[in-house]
Amino acid sequence: MDPFTAGISLILAQLCVALVMGGLFLATPTDRSTRYWALSGLLVALGVLVAVLNNRQPRPAYALNGSGLVIAGLICQWHGIQTFYRQKVALWGWLIGVFLFIGYAACFFLATSFQVRSSLLSLTIFILLGLSLHALRAGQRGLPWRFVRGLVQGGVLLLMMSYGVRMIMLAMRITGHLPLTRTTFDIVTSYMAPLIGTILFSVGLMLLYFERIVEENRHLATHDELSKLLNRRAIVAAGERELALSHRLQRELTIAFVDIDLFKRFNDEFGHDAGDQVIVDVARILEQTCRNIDFIGRYGGEELLIVLPGASREHAAVIGDRLVNAVRQYRFRNAYPVTISVGLATLPHEDGSCTWDGLMLRADAALYEAKGLGRDRYCA
Repeated sequence: MDPFTAGISLILAQLCVALVMGGLFLATPTDRSTRYWALSGLLVALGVLVAVLNNRQPRPAYALNGSGLVIAGLICQWHGIQTFYRQKVALWGWLIGVFLFIGYAACFFLATSFQVRSSLLSLTIFILLGLSLHALRAGQRGLPWRFVRGLVQGGVLLLMMSYGVRMIMLAMRITGHLPLTRTTFDIVTSYMAPLIGTILFSVGLMLLYFERIVEENRHLATHDELSKLLNRRAIVAAGERELALSHRLQRELTIAFVDIDLFKRFNDEFGHDAGDQVIVDVARILEQTCRNIDFIGRYGGEELLIVLPGASREHAAVIGDRLVNAVRQYRFRNAYPVTISVGLATLPHEDGSCTWDGLMLRADAALYEAKGLGRDRYCA
């Protein structure tokens, strides 16, 4: 394969990436990461095209513009990764492009050798790929390993390796000026490895994007959009599952019905947005107060439901007191007190006949008893 054919292959791969990412951006115009990636594919494709044309008819302006387009595309790709993982976009990355432009122009002005100019470009690309790899690893830190995440990082590492080998070759003066006929090893390191790395990197980014969409849809199917807790269907399913386990393992189970006291007054006095904020804040307090093994969900309106596996009647009293006290310390807008009423129902480990509906009725009755006694308390 000659450099011209390899270069055209790389251009077509980048254009395909730009088209796919552009389509994703049109489908989700609020997502900035796909916008960056679509622009990146287009810029890199144009940069490689200019470089290929420069091989046919060498001109300093072509080399300068082609290199600048490639660097701009890699910066956009890096910004897209930062945006995807909700990191702060580092605008100083454009300074790298400015320094390359100045350094490249100085090389042509001083009539330096091809090795110096190419080494400068390869080093800049290597640095930007390293920044993209760092953003990927920072965004995936703490997440379980998955094939897609390994694929995208592997693509970046392959690209970095190809440009690292190229810098070594240039430093050893193995490569001279860019002739049309080159060695097989030179074509592999200069074109084939970047082509394969680009495909792996770009496909990996697209798969990461689709993976996030699938995870978000799965999350929306089981979680309440406002409170971020389990929704009614999910919390009931979790409760029924834990009840079945309690019957099978002969262990105790407690559920807590929670109602925000006088919730209507927040909506009437401050508006529905304020009422929503109260629900969100109370949900966070309950999450922080409960154990990691407990299930918390929004049952409906201002009512929340907590499933407490293995909690006995004695534990229920401690839990109820802890929940009420935790919310009692909260002040909406640092001024207005908020309280809750809690109804608790415990399934003894020897009771193998109680159904989920029966347990819910007992918790609901305890909740109404707590509200009848003046609210801001629990009843079991």
